[in-house]
Amino acid sequence: MHRFVFQRVSGILIVLVLVLSLTFLMLQAIPGGPELAYLGVNPTPEKRAAVLSQLGLDKPLWSQYLHFVGNALTLDLGVSLTTQRPVSEILGQHVPVTLELGLTSLVVWTVIGLISGFVAAARRGGLIDGAVRVVTVTGLSIPSFWLGTVCVVVFGLYVRGVLPSSGWVSFGEDPVGNLKSLVLPAFTLGMGSAAIIARTLRASLVEQLDSDHVMFGRAMGLTERRLLGRVALRNSVIPTVTVVGLMLGLFISGTVLIENVFNVPGLGQLIVKSFASQDYPVAIACTLFTALVFLVSNLVVDLLYYAINPRLRAQYSSMGRGSR
Repeated sequence: MHRFVFQRVSGILIVLVLVLSLTFLMLQAIPGGPELAYLGVNPTPEKRAAVLSQLGLDKPLWSQYLHFVGNALTLDLGVSLTTQRPVSEILGQHVPVTLELGLTSLVVWTVIGLISGFVAAARRGGLIDGAVRVVTVTGLSIPSFWLGTVCVVVFGLYVRGVLPSSGWVSFGEDPVGNLKSLVLPAFTLGMGSAAIIARTLRASLVEQLDSDHVMFGRAMGLTERRLLGRVALRNSVIPTVTVVGLMLGLFISGTVLIENVFNVPGLGQLIVKSFASQDYPVAIACTLFTALVFLVSNLVVDLLYYAINPRLRAQYSSMGRGSR
């Protein structure tokens, strides 16, 4: 177990440094620089040099990079270049919105996907199975930004007053209004992911139902309900858990499009604004948070995979005995 966790955590740290490095290089490649927000029109060379010194941009590139990575790894997020507010304070306003949207979408659409996949496998070849497959293919085929735009047009022009087509209401301000403002973004964000979960679980269950050990159970007189719930489902959960875990990172990153379509003041909208204004500290913090969500969700999936997969536990147990 310790060897398994050590390998996964080491991989997370390596990936995190790579993400930070790529972010730094991309920001450096953008024409202009953050000093433009301070210099104004036709700045003097003296003013330009003073601003560059203030922001630390007069140092060599490698020095800027080491300072940047060191601050990021120690969670020293700094101050926004455009608003002069602490970056941690800015994230504190936007991250809860994204987490509420992402986690709500994940929970609701995961339940829908699991139920749909289970029912389709239990009734495979029938009308329900065909309907689930058609709906899931449709959900996978529709781009989320297009679906979001359609929702904005329909509920903003033709079905007014039912659900807000854009904007956001916090839960503390109005719980009912918060729920209404959550419906359309959550629907748009999660429909495709529910289709992936449903198809993954169905395919795994169908494969298990055709396996030799399930056929042996049938020969021994076990009912289909018992075989499906006790035998096939237990083995089918392993690949499905992997998919569900990855969905959390996709929900957080997917908010970049959805929040801008529905004008939701979350992390996705903040990412776009920070890169557009070349606000380096905010852009770095947003990228770091998104990467951490992906990496932590992957770590949780790996730990669950280890807990429910006896073959993986046996493999690492034998590796531990071999090292001794």
